[in-house]
Amino acid sequence: MTEQLRIAFIGAGNSNFGGGEGPWDHASRLEKIGNVRIVGIADLNTALAEERLTVRRSGPSGGMYADTEIFADYRKMLDKTRPDAVFIGLPPAAHGTTEPTKDIEMTCAAAGVHMFIEKPVSAAPPEEVAPVADALARAAEKGLIISVGYMFRYSLAVAKMKEIIAEVPGGARAVVARYNCAYTEIASKVWWNIRRTGGPIVEQATHFCDLARFIAGDVDLSTVLAVGITGGEAGQLADVPTGPDGKSIEADVPEEFRVPRATAAIWRFTTGAVGSLTHGILLHREKYFTELEIWGDGLRIVLSDPYDQCRLHVRYPGGENVETLDFSDDDPYLSEAETFIQAVRTGNASAIRCTYADALKTHQLTWAIRRATQKKGHARLFSGQDED
Repeated sequence: MTEQLRIAFIGAGNSNFGGGEGPWDHASRLEKIGNVRIVGIADLNTALAEERLTVRRSGPSGGMYADTEIFADYRKMLDKTRPDAVFIGLPPAAHGTTEPTKDIEMTCAAAGVHMFIEKPVSAAPPEEVAPVADALARAAEKGLIISVGYMFRYSLAVAKMKEIIAEVPGGARAVVARYNCAYTEIASKVWWNIRRTGGPIVEQATHFCDLARFIAGDVDLSTVLAVGITGGEAGQLADVPTGPDGKSIEADVPEEFRVPRATAAIWRFTTGAVGSLTHGILLHREKYFTELEIWGDGLRIVLSDPYDQCRLHVRYPGGENVETLDFSDDDPYLSEAETFIQAVRTGNASAIRCTYADALKTHQLTWAIRRATQKKGHARLFSGQDED
């Protein structure tokens, strides 16, 4: 029997343990994979970590957590528990740079601990993340396994898209990404403050920016143009959640740091294809609208609702009928976790589909979009505010 891997979590929040708007959490996938021991959970909020641990110990895979210890300091956890690998699931502003306390990836690399890092790689600008990418690239060359959590790269629907596109001369000519977030139930103050997350393009639409790159190739960042509706008068929303004090959850966030309500961006890929993203925070209740569309010569593919009832709608060259393929039973979160665990066991990272260096390219694209919306003139036109 293969020896059990020693796994630790850095972060006791939703990405590692579930909750929030969706079904994504790494602990549940590791429980399905099995043959691992959870040796530690590190989070400044130790009460939350204890709560998460209690729930997991009472579940059907409770034995995995029999020896789990709680730490406020992840460095102490690394020293004491000696994990083989960690899952880093933290707010974007808490990691991904060389700054002390935010140099988590650098510390893990120095300790020789393999890493699964939830997206985005940071809230910091890409130029501040680049030194981390350089250091991790050197560590990977020496055998460290590093994977970034762009789970759609492991989707069976996306694999089918790439297969179909590869058979069409000229490949993808246009990528059209649409993402409208349902904001009513997002009750985290951190999420509504772009200083804490980088903003919804950097933190949320990053999945679709990454998919666009995965399908159509690298982006010429000099071509990125974007406009957006900011949190000013034109960006008023009717159903923003309230805090315990009864005030809007973003009431204490200065307008310039509130999440943009809508963003429209265009760019050119280095292949010559064109891309666009329209992102909104405009739907009520819980159900998101997400869709990615690809055009080629005679080809139209629509990837609809990839987070939930995932389907492909395909119009092939030479015809007019549309074929619908159902991928709703697929679990790309499980696939990415299985791939990472297998890479750690074997020391072979060839099956990992998103390296840190590749994730940095996606981070560069999302930041280019964010910066384009903040250029002088755009804010005046779409915020309802006058320029100085």
